[in-house]
Amino acid sequence: MKKCMTAVFVCMGLMLACLGLAGCGPEKQAPSSDGPAFAQVTDDAGRTVTIKEKPQRIVVLSTSLLNFADAVDGNLAGRASVQSDAASLPERYSNVPEVGPVYNVSVEKIMACQPDLVLANKNQHEKLIPLLEQNGVTVLALTTKTYDDVKRNLTLVGKLYGKEEMAQEKIAAMDKEIQAVKEKIPDNHLTVAILHATPSHVSLELDKSIAGDAARILGFTNVAQDGADKVGNSAEKVPYSMEALVEKDPDVIFITSMGRSDKIEERLRQDVESSPAWQTLTAVRQKRVYVLPENLFLLNPGLDYPQAVAYMAKAVYQEVFH
Repeated sequence: MKKCMTAVFVCMGLMLACLGLAGCGPEKQAPSSDGPAFAQVTDDAGRTVTIKEKPQRIVVLSTSLLNFADAVDGNLAGRASVQSDAASLPERYSNVPEVGPVYNVSVEKIMACQPDLVLANKNQHEKLIPLLEQNGVTVLALTTKTYDDVKRNLTLVGKLYGKEEMAQEKIAAMDKEIQAVKEKIPDNHLTVAILHATPSHVSLELDKSIAGDAARILGFTNVAQDGADKVGNSAEKVPYSMEALVEKDPDVIFITSMGRSDKIEERLRQDVESSPAWQTLTAVRQKRVYVLPENLFLLNPGLDYPQAVAYMAKAVYQEVFH
């Protein structure tokens, strides 16, 4: 009898053990203590970044992203300093700790802000990502160049702050401003070329540049865009060629520049205006060559994209805008 009872208890013990193992019987999955991530974002460096919780201490390293945070009433733990006369600092961020200029931010100063998220400019700060991640900081590397970039990144910043509705309202207002400009101009399919001059060389901007995108929005055809296949879809510029410019003979020429104005003028004289072919171009003969301002077409206009589009439209169609 004693042996029989012992066998029963052993059998029951085995059954209970089996029920505790996966596959031994029906099992209810216990809820995860971690819960779902706050957001998962693929940034412009091609990284899939998981943000586990809603960020509380955000550091921003570019002016356009800083303005996006301001647009949704977002607080900052730190920011890059605004040094250009063409960019202004929102009043709410005047006392926020600075981490250095956009082109030379200090990792030490960033870490002193104790961030749980850093919003960086992909082109300027990508090399800092490994160092920040080694220190346990989540980083998103973003590019803000085209109007689609502006809308996408403003939407993202709105989500990070829990202010999606405010971000969408701002986007709708910008769309409305741009549409109002487009409705005023004729649909005459003008062709344009966009010369970008620095003290060392002249190139032609493509649709991925700020001026190129503004021209695209207005329905202009960029004569240099045919060469985009040779340099890749993400390229902003292609080499300048007077022969190609003469062949395409654009209706309008825009000029953007970066550097000292006297050096720029000298470069344009040497590489462009000194050629006899320059004077034969339709845009030159009809006096439709326009210099675009730095604040809207070199530094990213961000929330001022409607102003950039309007500036370009008013330059070409002065008779429409009074």
